[in-house]
Amino acid sequence: DGVYCSGVIIEKGRMTTRKTRLLSRTQHVVRFDEQESRAPSREQVAIMESHSAKMLEQAGCLVLSDYMGGRGVLSRELISAVARIGRDIGVPVWADPARARNFLDFKGVAAVTPNRKETCEATGIPIESGTMPEAAAEWLLDRLDLDLAVITLDVEGLYYRTRGGRSAMVAGQTRRAYDVTGAGDMIIAAAAFAISSGADSALALEFANFAAGMEVERLGVVPLERSEIVRRLRSQVGVGSDKVVELPELKGLLDDRRRRGEKIVFTNGCFDILHAGHVSFLDFARRQGDVLVVGLNSDQSVQGLKGAGRPVLSQHERGAVLSALEMVDYVVIFEEETPLALIKSLQPDILVKGEDWRLKGVVGREVVEARGGRVVIAPLVAGISTTDVIQRIAAGRPGGKSGEQD
Repeated sequence: DGVYCSGVIIEKGRMTTRKTRLLSRTQHVVRFDEQESRAPSREQVAIMESHSAKMLEQAGCLVLSDYMGGRGVLSRELISAVARIGRDIGVPVWADPARARNFLDFKGVAAVTPNRKETCEATGIPIESGTMPEAAAEWLLDRLDLDLAVITLDVEGLYYRTRGGRSAMVAGQTRRAYDVTGAGDMIIAAAAFAISSGADSALALEFANFAAGMEVERLGVVPLERSEIVRRLRSQVGVGSDKVVELPELKGLLDDRRRRGEKIVFTNGCFDILHAGHVSFLDFARRQGDVLVVGLNSDQSVQGLKGAGRPVLSQHERGAVLSALEMVDYVVIFEEETPLALIKSLQPDILVKGEDWRLKGVVGREVVEARGGRVVIAPLVAGISTTDVIQRIAAGRPGGKSGEQD
């Protein structure tokens, strides 16, 4: 969606490269590659060169993403041609050379972004963990006539050095690395996006490193939504929470967690004035599975359920407080009186509700149990409820009474 595909060349009789990975939960076991190692014809190279020249005039950056030598379309002649065109019209050409490729094929591009192992093999210069690869970066700058050399260093982040001698180490942003597959692609894609949006190379690489940190939290190569990146960035600077997500994005996030073999737990409520009963309940819910999703009644929904004067805290405040709890993975706000539609959409594996719902009937039970899931009834903390907390505040008295926790 939104990708311009006019430059795609279709060749009958040539297969598209296919890579099949076998995993045990999050551990890669083996990969099978089905591909051809036939170089493109002169006619095809000429077509690609001509099309690249036309497209570069309206582009902000050109990315060359390579397979191992001989398995893609990036011949030395094509690389040289588009690099020259890019320099002539002032459009940077960034390349991600593949392992075992002759890096000298990329001489003349603006920047390269190899990883640690690729760089060591190409330059013959070892890069030890915890060290900055100045010598390897200088080798790349000098031998390839670059403006910028970028070396990605796994979870450590990335190092870059410019033709003018400016350099920096950008520390990794990973919170939990599940799978490094696709991290290199994300680095160059995000950097190119930022460059095309007007950022300088330093800011573009900060952004790229941030996006790559999010990518390795996923299993496999998973595109990142713009809204997700913005949400995480806002959370980093203390504006909002990256745990409060909209339904379409949440479904994608949960699909990824399921691919890891994780069980999705769902519960819901108003959670107006969070108290010890809520915390105990949410901790119980989280222990039933691997991921806890909290459906949060919107302000309008709470008012319909609880009456005038409620909620005391807005949905944004309640969402922020819930997000601060370690046991909560995601918060999604819903407008309806019950979470039935939300449960149907998310299809959780485990549905948790409090003891006070045992006789009332748990909304969504049929949906969860129909797909082999289960409903768990959580014990309540005696002597505390949101209504009672409000009354105690109004009366200026300690203590409490048992009742519903919402």
